[in-house]
Amino acid sequence: MTTPAFSHDSPRPHNPALSGHSDLGTPNAVRISDPGDLISAVPALLGFHPRRSLVAICLTGTSVGAVMRHDLVLHDPAGVHGVMELVLDQFAAVSIREGADRVLVVVVDDRIPPRARSGDLWRHSAIVDRFRELLCAGGTELAAAHLVPRIEAGAQWRDLVGHSRGVLPDPAASEVAAAQVFGGRAIRGSREELEAVLDPVPAGEQACIAEIIDAAREASVRGVALAHTASDPAGVERAHLERVLARIAALDSGDEITAHECADMALALENPHVRDALLALTIGERADAAEQMWIHLGRSLPDPERAEPLALLGYSSYVRGDGPMAGVALCAALAADPCHRLANLLDDALQAGIRPDALRDLADLGYEVAQDLGVQLPPRGGLSPRGV
Repeated sequence: MTTPAFSHDSPRPHNPALSGHSDLGTPNAVRISDPGDLISAVPALLGFHPRRSLVAICLTGTSVGAVMRHDLVLHDPAGVHGVMELVLDQFAAVSIREGADRVLVVVVDDRIPPRARSGDLWRHSAIVDRFRELLCAGGTELAAAHLVPRIEAGAQWRDLVGHSRGVLPDPAASEVAAAQVFGGRAIRGSREELEAVLDPVPAGEQACIAEIIDAAREASVRGVALAHTASDPAGVERAHLERVLARIAALDSGDEITAHECADMALALENPHVRDALLALTIGERADAAEQMWIHLGRSLPDPERAEPLALLGYSSYVRGDGPMAGVALCAALAADPCHRLANLLDDALQAGIRPDALRDLADLGYEVAQDLGVQLPPRGGLSPRGV
C-alpha cells in the first residue's frame, strides 16, 4: 500500500489522540505489502520508536491516513474501561471522520511472555475487540491487529486475530524510514528522547532571564504607552517584530543568543500582533530557522513566558506534519501556562484530529498582520514537510 502518511500521537492520558499531517505527493510514496514491513515502518510514521503503545493506522484505498498512538493501559478486570475506553472512542472518531475504509492496529508491549498463549493476551485482545466494535458502528473495518514486544530487527510479531506470525526486518532499513530521513525528519529512539528536545536549561539560567524580564517589563509598558501617543502607534510592535526576525537570522547563522536577547524576545512575543505575524514563518523560507529559535526560547525562558515560543513551535510542527513534536510542544506550553489561549486552541484541534491544512489560514493571516505593521517577512516557500 502507498504510504504518504501523517501521524497522531498522545502524550496525555486524558487527551487520547494528537494529530499531524503531511502531503508529500507521489515522489515520496513507498509500498508496503507485508505485515512485518508495516510494523517496522511504525517508528518512521510516528517519528520515534513506541514502547508499550497502542498504534492505529487508518487506510483509505491504498493510502495511509492518520497514524495514532497512545500509551497502552492494561486492566486486570475483564473488559475495557477508563482511559483506554476514551482512547478507543477518540481513535474511532478520528478514523471515521477521516473516511478510513479500514484500520490496522499494532500493539507494542515488551511485557508479553516469549512463548505467549492466548490466555496471556486476553487483555490485549479485549482492547482490540472493543476497538472493532466502535469502528464497526461507524462503518469502518478493523482489518488486522498485530502484537509485537518491541519494534526492532528480529522481534517476533503475531496476529491477535488470526494465526499469522513473523519476524520483523530492520526498521532503520525500511523504505518509509528512508523517505522520512530524506524529508528531513528525525526518527528518535523513544518518545522520551523527543521530549528531551525541550528540556529546560538549568534553573539558575532561567532565573537570570526571569529577573531581566521583570526589570524590563515596566520600561516596556511605559514605552508602549508613549508609542500610542506618537504619530506611529504601531512603531513598538514593528520594532519588536523586526528584532525577533533579526535574531532568528542570527541564530540561524550560528550566533549565540544572550540572556538579555531572550528576555527581549519574551516581551516581544507577549504582543499578540507580533506573535500572530510570526505564525507566518511556518510557511516561509525561514521555517526551519524559526523552529530552532522557538526550541531555544522554549528551553531558556521561565514559566509562563516559555509558553509563547512553545505554542509557536506547536503550530509550526502541526502544520508541517510533525504531530508528535506538536503534541510535546503544546503539552509543555500548557504546563507553563494552562490558560494560554493559542496553545489550548491548537491542542484541541490536535486532539480532534483536525487536518493541518485547515490551520494554514493562521499563517496567511500572519502575513497580513506583518504587512499592516510595515514589516516584510521572508517569502513564502514550499511547505517543508515533517513526515512521509
